Amino acid sequence: MFPSNFPLLRISGSFSAYFPKVKLILGLNTYSLFWRKGVYRLMNRFRSILLMFLGVVLGVIPLFAANIFMRDFVYKQGEQHLEQSAQRTLKHSEGLIQLAVDVFSALPHYQVLECGDELQSRFRAMVLRHTTLHDVGLVYNGEFMYCSSLKESTRFYPTSDVVIGSVPHLSYVAVNDGETGKNGVLVKWAISDAVSLGGFILVDAFNLEFMQNEFADLFRMTVSLTNSAQIAETSPESRLLKRAPFSLVKLDPAWTENLITYQQESDRYPITVSVGVPFQAVWDAFSGAMNVINGLGILIGALILIFFMRISLRKPGQYDSIEQGIKRKEFIPYYQPIIDIQNGRLAGCEVLVRWRKADGSIVSPGHFIDIAEASGLARPMTSLLMEKVAQDLSVSYSRHPHLKVAINLFNRHFDDLGIVSEIEQTFGNSGVRFNQLVFEITERQPLENLDRARAIIARMQKLGVRVALDDAGTGHGGFAYLQKLGMNIIKIDKLFVDAITSGCDSVPIVDSLRQMAKGMDMVVVAEGVETEEQLDYLRRTGIDEAQGYIFAPPLPARAYLELVGALGGDANQLDDQETPLIISPDSLVTMPKTQTA
Repeated sequence: MFPSNFPLLRISGSFSAYFPKVKLILGLNTYSLFWRKGVYRLMNRFRSILLMFLGVVLGVIPLFAANIFMRDFVYKQGEQHLEQSAQRTLKHSEGLIQLAVDVFSALPHYQVLECGDELQSRFRAMVLRHTTLHDVGLVYNGEFMYCSSLKESTRFYPTSDVVIGSVPHLSYVAVNDGETGKNGVLVKWAISDAVSLGGFILVDAFNLEFMQNEFADLFRMTVSLTNSAQIAETSPESRLLKRAPFSLVKLDPAWTENLITYQQESDRYPITVSVGVPFQAVWDAFSGAMNVINGLGILIGALILIFFMRISLRKPGQYDSIEQGIKRKEFIPYYQPIIDIQNGRLAGCEVLVRWRKADGSIVSPGHFIDIAEASGLARPMTSLLMEKVAQDLSVSYSRHPHLKVAINLFNRHFDDLGIVSEIEQTFGNSGVRFNQLVFEITERQPLENLDRARAIIARMQKLGVRVALDDAGTGHGGFAYLQKLGMNIIKIDKLFVDAITSGCDSVPIVDSLRQMAKGMDMVVVAEGVETEEQLDYLRRTGIDEAQGYIFAPPLPARAYLELVGALGGDANQLDDQETPLIISPDSLVTMPKTQTA
């Protein structure tokens, strides 16, 4: 049917000898590989160290978090105890003043009283009845008390300014008893401009010991008037001095450092209670709970540390490795040339994925593609490949519009119309035209919904894209895919091509596929062609195109682009002298004169 010397391109093992640039691209620089592997090993080693360091850091965090939580909890607990103590002390202090006011109310307070035995007896009766009142009497000019329950007269020395309460005729002043030297507060009920009823309340009556036992030794409390004049006060040093009056008490800085404080002001009388306790004293009171919390934090931290240590020592699973490889864009396209075996021209290529790991090693798809398909990672992997194809081929394919590029799709690409939008976005503004794109559908995984798949394929074909049935006859769909999905191209699997042997006159499955495809006006491509006998039979049978190692292995982008630059011209634009020919069985290729010059 064809002359034996019909022009036919064939690229084989010696092909790189005639492509110096391609040889340079395909050749691996030993020093570079050694360096990259060293860096990769170093990164792996640091990965383990980093994970262990992260485990230590995260393991310590629960302990710190427990301490932070406990500090906040202890601080709030301390404030609650101080609030309770301040409220009790304030209530007691208000009761003392209220008692003095009640005594005044029981006496004639609307006129100046005349001092006499009867009045003094009444004052004494009041003091005996209400022992918290130290003295009751008439006060002249705010300082001198006469006709008192204890003695004829005494003088009070003010230690603060007078404070007027919410009732104008009531006033309060911190004083020192001139006779006894005792301190207290003088409550006065004004009868006239110069004379008042007065009640003297000693400091001791305020009883500032309303604090729970855990903090009793270190708390400090002050009762004062609203003008900050101190009435009564207690502190660690004053209590020690009271217990041992002749000892030398030295102030401990811990008594005043990092105090938790609380202040409560009366809404009835002009008095305020302030209380404080060192944070450490409250912290120590919760030492038991803190030990439990610390133990829990240490346990959680240890579990986290063990978890990260196991991760650092465990090699990542295949799924994790593939997912990380996609994120790092380690999956790259290799391009296997497709040859028109009827005229010997380059027809295009099929994109075959390779995994170029960080150490420079190349992994074939047999080691990962099944997991990628089963896990759904094939979709993002295909998206990554399409982006790379658009980058690699845009310039070259814009100059050679007759060349095609075939990309494999998987069953999950036909779950929705997302693949159509992705094709438009990826190739819409690239040099690769839609009519140069072929998307191959494999039969290895069945399509769940043929009607939906047909609608998606129709949308793709509307763009100008062609669709091919890959591995025809080997999978689930069988020839039903050809009838229902509207394919443009059928690809004969290597399994059937291998059935073509020396001296073989007929291969029924190949012949049947060819006849059916021609009847449906489909292009037929044979895969995995490796021998002269296979090539000769396919060409005689009328198969349109073929690919396989008899022509070229899958090539990295630069090598394929070099090939396109040398052999990618349109068959209609090449004369006989520019046609690459097979000149001998030793696989040598005669290049165009413009390339070999």
